[in-house]
Amino acid sequence: MADNKEFFQKRIERVRKMMEERGQELLFLTPSSYMKYLTGYAVRGDERFLTFILSRQGGAFALGNELYRQQMEGIPADAFYFWSDGEDPFLLVEQLLREQGISPKTVALDPNMPARFLVRLGELFPQSRISDGAPLMDPLRVYKDEAERQSMIKACRKADEALRAALGDGKEWLGRTEEEFLARLVYEMSRRGIQNGAACVCAGANAAEPHHCPGQSRIEKGMSLLVDFGGDYENYNTDMTRNFFFGTPGQEYLKLYRILQEALALGKLAAVAGNCLQDVDRAVRGHIAAQGYGQYFTHRTGHGIGIDCHEGPSVQEGETTRIRPGMTFSIEPGIYIPGKLGIRLEDQMMVTEAGTKALHNYPLELVVIDC
Repeated sequence: MADNKEFFQKRIERVRKMMEERGQELLFLTPSSYMKYLTGYAVRGDERFLTFILSRQGGAFALGNELYRQQMEGIPADAFYFWSDGEDPFLLVEQLLREQGISPKTVALDPNMPARFLVRLGELFPQSRISDGAPLMDPLRVYKDEAERQSMIKACRKADEALRAALGDGKEWLGRTEEEFLARLVYEMSRRGIQNGAACVCAGANAAEPHHCPGQSRIEKGMSLLVDFGGDYENYNTDMTRNFFFGTPGQEYLKLYRILQEALALGKLAAVAGNCLQDVDRAVRGHIAAQGYGQYFTHRTGHGIGIDCHEGPSVQEGETTRIRPGMTFSIEPGIYIPGKLGIRLEDQMMVTEAGTKALHNYPLELVVIDC
């Protein structure tokens, strides 16, 4: 996809139309999911200024350090500008705009742009109104085209495979740490082409922290293991959560697990075209609250997924965005009792013209490891 200039040129024209509607004359993107979406160029940002500049009146320009000259060749730009270490890239930006006759009254910036770049650009445009560039692209990113959908379907299938391979028969993990499980899972993802793999691996009561950072806690008999993980394949993300139990789970754990299975099922029934995203949240949250555990469900029901693992709009109360084909989002009910236990079930959903479907086929039943 990254070398298909015609594909990305169509996206550029859609963003230009948004710029016209919102009165934006110039857009600066730095390495981020926004640059990746608009140009196909995926690189980690560093201290060297690299930018894609889009003019509403026509013209797209790429500017970067000489180190990135070969990598930047695939960017769908009309002209390229390069600077060397020791030079000031912002003087080159000033020269570029002067040559192009661009003196904007409005400038939109990448929302992920580092402050050290934002400040220098602000100094270049003291008379311009500078604003967040996210509204120019976020509405377009919500609805995935067929190529994006296929990448996400493949990402989720590969994630299913990676989790199966990492877990094995489960018994080998007794006495080993969360960090060790994380390392194996990231390795299995990378073997299947999933990049930037990451996970919350939570042993026992650590799962009561919804975003627990894996550490040296060991997996022991009589303990649960929550694994929330993902990464990106062909630039598009997968995100899922599954739970395992080593030994015989207690009745309370089984009860809460059943409640979350029911909540997830109700959320999926509500996740149909025409409903609002808040309808999904209400279905999930309402069931958990009715069972007496509402206070232990402490986060939104879900989030959009695409080039970013977490993107908008969210599945939460007050989000009145209508569900339509092309949307992809998570449904992830959880119950977290501090110091005791935590359970979360998460599936990644895709809305198509034929209906809404889960992209993961890893079983939602609790996996019990006999040990």
